[in-house]
Amino acid sequence: MTIEEFTSITKALSDQHRLRALMSLNNGELCVCQIIELLSLAPSTVSKHMAILKAAGLVESRKDSRWV
Repeated sequence: MTIEEFTSITKALSDQHRLRALMSLNNGELCVCQIIELLSLAPSTVSKHMAILKAAGLVESRKDSRWV
């Protein structure tokens, strides 16, 4: 693991909303709409948080019709 990868992961884990989202995904996949409801945040905010987690390699996404 490079220092850049390590920094990306630690930055991704430094936010309580991202930690809550990550912990909720521990039990299985969720739709973004479910994460929005869980975190009580705006869709654009959740999208940004999930993009940070994905860039750090902590989550994966898949698209099924209009659901991500």
